Amino acid sequence: MESHEESGTTANESAPVLSTTFRADDADVVIRTAGTYDFRVHRFILSLVSPIFKDMFTVPQPPTDNPETLPRIDLDESAETWENILRTIYPMPNPIVDDIDDLESLLLTAIKYEMRAVIDTHKPCFENRAFLRAEPLRLYAIACACGLDEQAKYVAKNAELLTVVRRSWSGELRGLTLASHHRLITFLVERDNELYPILEKGWVSFCSYCDCLTGRKGLYGTTKEKLKTPYIQMEEVYFSALKDRSKYSKEGCSKLKCPVIGSKIKGFLEEMFAERERVCDKFMWDRQR
Repeated sequence: MESHEESGTTANESAPVLSTTFRADDADVVIRTAGTYDFRVHRFILSLVSPIFKDMFTVPQPPTDNPETLPRIDLDESAETWENILRTIYPMPNPIVDDIDDLESLLLTAIKYEMRAVIDTHKPCFENRAFLRAEPLRLYAIACACGLDEQAKYVAKNAELLTVVRRSWSGELRGLTLASHHRLITFLVERDNELYPILEKGWVSFCSYCDCLTGRKGLYGTTKEKLKTPYIQMEEVYFSALKDRSKYSKEGCSKLKCPVIGSKIKGFLEEMFAERERVCDKFMWDRQR
């Protein structure tokens, strides 16, 4: 992070793009990101959320020949990252971070400049179902890098072991130590070794006739497979089970004529999800066993 005076460009330098959102007339500092994009912003707001910037702004600046020239700070991060940070710290709607690359860059930059408020604002991103499904290990690594132990535990509880193992050797995982990786794998193995037999033995009254459905797993099998996918929520499995049961009935399964109300289905799923929480609590780290 270097501080300069705002100036024109040289013959060999293209003019930076000025942000359309952060170009206030009363700005007193310019942030230039990756050498190509300028944000005209306010020292007070940056100082409020970052002790790094606060300390920097206390250093006396050399006099300038042009009083209208703003001091400039050159930063290494991308314009997209700083757009998200500024939208977080300014009084405007928070950015929607739906790309895990953007989340990682945003949070690691917030760590670099000690912007705890930015990190706290984006903690809900660790519950993003798309991230949990596709990139649980990377999401866990980001939580570890930010020192967010509760978010790391949430990711662990909702991660699939197979997906984590497949991602273990695919690219750089900043913030993931060997110890934290071992802790995650150990937890997932212990969790699944105890949970899966419970799911297999659980009797689902509304699925007990699926054997007559030749060539398919039937409601019994599909429901239990979904219960093994941790990031799927109970409501999702419940409505899927109701939909599947109705579909199988319409396909002519004579043995599905018994009246089974939705409360029995929901009751079974509540019991299974309570078991899942119990098993996770049993093997989660930093807990008394």
